[in-house]
Amino acid sequence: MIRIDRVHGGIPSDGVLDFSASINPLGPPRGALDAYHATVANIASYPPAYPRHLEDVLAGWLGVQPECVLAGNGSTHLIYLLARVLKPRLPVIVTPTFSEIANSLIIERIEPRALNTTSECNFQLHPDAAIKCLRDGADAIFIGRPNSPTGTILNIDEAAEIATACERYDSWCVFDEAFIDFVQDARSSVAFAEKNRKVIVLRSLTKIFALPGLRVGCVVGHPDAIGLLRDAIEPWSVNAVADHVTRACLDVADGFVRETREFVSVEMPRMANALSQLPSVHVFPSVANFMMMRVEGEVIAGAFGKHMLEHGMGIRDLRGLPGCRGELYRIGIRSKSDNDQFLKATSSWTS
Repeated sequence: MIRIDRVHGGIPSDGVLDFSASINPLGPPRGALDAYHATVANIASYPPAYPRHLEDVLAGWLGVQPECVLAGNGSTHLIYLLARVLKPRLPVIVTPTFSEIANSLIIERIEPRALNTTSECNFQLHPDAAIKCLRDGADAIFIGRPNSPTGTILNIDEAAEIATACERYDSWCVFDEAFIDFVQDARSSVAFAEKNRKVIVLRSLTKIFALPGLRVGCVVGHPDAIGLLRDAIEPWSVNAVADHVTRACLDVADGFVRETREFVSVEMPRMANALSQLPSVHVFPSVANFMMMRVEGEVIAGAFGKHMLEHGMGIRDLRGLPGCRGELYRIGIRSKSDNDQFLKATSSWTS
């Protein structure tokens, strides 16, 4: 049984460097703030009840038809919409992962089962394990791609294998791709979502464009599935400022995403290599803009997190996350200077 977990990163005290949230270290694209200020002047007017123009732009960016895209107030809003509309009887969640997936189902009085990945295999999911759940009766499976907090990813062929099996067993296949834009091989499951009636893909604009304060996300799927969700979503789920700023970000998305991946491709291995040299620290492989680490030998649970906070840095303590245990932490990549401060503070813990 998976329990409700309401702990999240991204809420540090004033003056604390926030490594607990996995937001683009480059910040929002140039022009996002200009778009924000331009739209604020119009906040006395209603936005469209349903942001079809934004969905058209998103569809063009994602390479699918507009009727395959539904926008919402961040991907978490859409996760709760999925739970409310799909109402699976026997859902399986690949854990550890984003806790709001389980939370959304539990609130609907649905008891999700866990398909646990383990540290011994670096938390990597094998497709056969997911397909076995389908054979055993699961009517929905939720998979992070890449997965947070572990940083693992099913490659596109593995994702397609599971999606095909879900169609065969008439089970929902939900890929949470909130962090896919940070991945070097960023081929998305949306490539087959618009044709496979059982595949749903969650995408976040919050992470890649550094817009957590605005909340924008979308869900992609076959028009029949999107139609069910569209009939159930609340009006005005995307506010005017979020709509306008997101479209400004999408205008420069290709170059901005490329620049982001270049930065992450250098800074991630630099951080991972430095941390791996420290005694009692184990870094798990990650393809995203964050990494999970195990800090061995804590006498008191959460001691490393407290140590980092005393050095002015907030990190994500994972001991309460279903599928995790003590000594596990997640850190997001920040600027090079911030990351250097993190390495210095970590070194003082292990010295």
